[in-house]
Amino acid sequence: MEYRQLSPETVLGFLKDIPSAQQILSDLDDLEVEEVGDGNLNFVYKVRQRKNPEQTVVIKQAVPFLRIVGESWPLSRTRMNFEIQALEHHTKYCPQHVPKIYYSSTDMSLVVMQNLNRHAVLRGEMIQGKVFPKLAEHISSFLANTLFPTTDWCMTGGEKKAMVGRFINPELCKITEDFVLTNPYEDHETNVYHEEVTQADKDYLQHDSQLKVAVAEMKYAFMNHSEALLHGDLHIGSIMANNEETYVIDPEFAFFGPIGFDLGAFIGNLFLAYYAHEVRQKMLGREPFEYRNWILRTAEETWNQFQSKFEANWVAHEQDAPSSYWNYPEGQIGFALQRQRFLRHIFEDTIGFAACKMMRRIYGLAKVADIAEIPDLKARLGVERNVMRMAKLMVQQRGSFRSIEELTALAQEISPLR
Repeated sequence: MEYRQLSPETVLGFLKDIPSAQQILSDLDDLEVEEVGDGNLNFVYKVRQRKNPEQTVVIKQAVPFLRIVGESWPLSRTRMNFEIQALEHHTKYCPQHVPKIYYSSTDMSLVVMQNLNRHAVLRGEMIQGKVFPKLAEHISSFLANTLFPTTDWCMTGGEKKAMVGRFINPELCKITEDFVLTNPYEDHETNVYHEEVTQADKDYLQHDSQLKVAVAEMKYAFMNHSEALLHGDLHIGSIMANNEETYVIDPEFAFFGPIGFDLGAFIGNLFLAYYAHEVRQKMLGREPFEYRNWILRTAEETWNQFQSKFEANWVAHEQDAPSSYWNYPEGQIGFALQRQRFLRHIFEDTIGFAACKMMRRIYGLAKVADIAEIPDLKARLGVERNVMRMAKLMVQQRGSFRSIEELTALAQEISPLR
């Protein structure tokens, strides 16, 4: 099938050419199409049956440019191939947190998948102060169950190297390398500042040599440590949820990288929300304590549960396929020490990458609505300065934190629960 860019007017004709569409949508002549306009990279369309709206799908198509910028920023359509492969991997190991795939085409650079119409994007819901009691449980399971199977502890060297080769994703990795790990820390044309930001605020980030060394270390880890197959962009805008279910979406940034990057992206976004809600809860007419406390507890539970589940997967794998490496009287002591040290390494990376994700959202190109849409610029600046203060301490002192609780204590020291 030759590539053509779909539009709301041509989506229905395309669906009629897909036999599998008839298994989901009983009447292809009774459909309505809605374009979803909030994607940065791709075009997304919701298709539903008029007479039976529960019969519905989502079509996501990559175009040969960055949607948020336009055709002046070329970008290969092959990014959709990575997303399709990643969704297939995630479905294999954690189907309860991944949307169902009904059809995919590398020629058309698109996927037809489950419409999560009973769920909402987590960021928007959290901006409104909604609590998701199962979030930490679900995200920790997703991460532990999708990351461990592609580590060296689970795959043979040959298997892993072959899979690493299939997920070399240079264009989208370069977006992260530039916009998360480079540009915000220098005077770059893509950085965005509002009018209350002073030169001293910029210098606080861009003229701190110790900070820039620490960030350079995280960039090196991102580019060189192929520990597991990552989602690659796991912020709270890549999660859809309701009170009972949680789905992880949009893995087009998937590649083999440091495990702490995915964890750091999620936990860093929780800290951004924590600081934003000192202002946002007041905007909602509420006292901030309860909601901000839930955010911090979610960060703690996510790491603690991930750590336990990842280690349990590791132990179970060793029991199912015992190696001779630890087959001696004190071998289990050594195996336990290996797990402890590797999890410690993941924890330090998690802190460092969380910090980088936090800082890039303040001065980098892509903001988060949690903070960027606070209308009072002076209040917004106060939030941003708190984020910067914590993030700098996190990345520079990432080896000194002994637990996630020490990290949430730092957040409360900078911006007390109230």
